[in-house]
Amino acid sequence: MHASDAWRYALALFLVASGLGMGYVFLRLAGTLARVNVFLDGVVKEVVPMLGKVSASLDHVNSELDKVGHITDSAVDATAKVDQTVRAVSDLISKPVKAASGVSAGIKHSWDSLRAKRGQRGGVV
Repeated sequence: MHASDAWRYALALFLVASGLGMGYVFLRLAGTLARVNVFLDGVVKEVVPMLGKVSASLDHVNSELDKVGHITDSAVDATAKVDQTVRAVSDLISKPVKAASGVSAGIKHSWDSLRAKRGQRGGVV
């Protein structure tokens, strides 16, 4: 047996051992992937109905939000009408009050003017 034959036998033994080791690793990997596949199938069976329920819940929430939108629209309309009514009443009240104030100021001015003229003439008021 020569040195080159020994190297060939060692290389052949290494290749056979490497092949057996890789075969064992691939066998374990196949088992792991099978368990992962079973796990993912279970997850899909659980998640799909849950997503259906979530979708139904979101549809319900959206319909409730639409109702809330109508309520807030009604509140905004009511507030605008109350504001319009308050402005109308304020205008209705303020115009006669301004007119009465002007009339009373005119009367007071006339009275003061009359008193001033009588005071200049020496009359008693």
